[in-house]
Amino acid sequence: MRSVIILMGFSIAQLLPAAEVTSRVEGYFLNIDATQLTADFSTELNGAGTKHVVMSVGDGAIGWQSRRISCSLVESDGKIRAEKVMSADPEELRQATEVTEALKRDTFERGRVVTRRTNELMPMMALWGQDGKFYLKKDFLGAPLVVNFIFTRCGNPKMCPAATQAMKKLGDALSADAQLQSVKLITITFDPTYDTPGVLRMYADGYRIDGQRHRFLTGDKNQIKDLMRHYGILTTEADGTIVHNSATIIVSPEGRIIQRREGSTFDPNDVIATLLQLVATNPK
Repeated sequence: MRSVIILMGFSIAQLLPAAEVTSRVEGYFLNIDATQLTADFSTELNGAGTKHVVMSVGDGAIGWQSRRISCSLVESDGKIRAEKVMSADPEELRQATEVTEALKRDTFERGRVVTRRTNELMPMMALWGQDGKFYLKKDFLGAPLVVNFIFTRCGNPKMCPAATQAMKKLGDALSADAQLQSVKLITITFDPTYDTPGVLRMYADGYRIDGQRHRFLTGDKNQIKDLMRHYGILTTEADGTIVHNSATIIVSPEGRIIQRREGSTFDPNDVIATLLQLVATNPK
């Protein structure tokens, strides 16, 4: 009986998965193979002490070649996966921190009424796109802009998926109108811990989004929390997911909020009519 118990215990142990070992590090991806989704990771740009890692499809598409990044290295089954990849460029981080702190002060000074009204300037921001590039508010000025918020793990087809489809239809319609080629779209995640640039790249590519016109943005969770308040986006967590409202905000070329449309969807033709008015009053 004793030997049977020992064998049973050994059999059960064999069924248990190997433990994963995770460490958060900063360094560089070198010798990226976008086809095989592999790279050499090193804490030094000269390639000292490299580790061969597996990348996600999204991070492989971004590349991150020779850029300083932070990531989680997850070791299991003899392989190392690079996950949650974010920029660790010192200057980008400095600017992002500066904006985050300034936006926090702005939020505090506004008191109870934080949400920006029509004709107010859009808030400052410093975030990273699904291309891995760093963007400031100034990068989106000079042309009409349409803004919304989503999170990629949203399972309610009437919320984030519907909002992304609406923005996709709008983007396609804009591409067909020569007068509106300069219009930009941005979607900000309110789940930045999960929605890294690589995740947003996979999400956007899955919807066949035109990444040159439509940027999906992520970054510091505190900055995004304040951005949500300034844009009137409310969230709460329930049953393991994020419950939220939705809105689409139209911004003028000089950065003023022109219109706010409640709900996850909208009629692209109505939005285009507003955008055409903005283009007409701001000829290049």
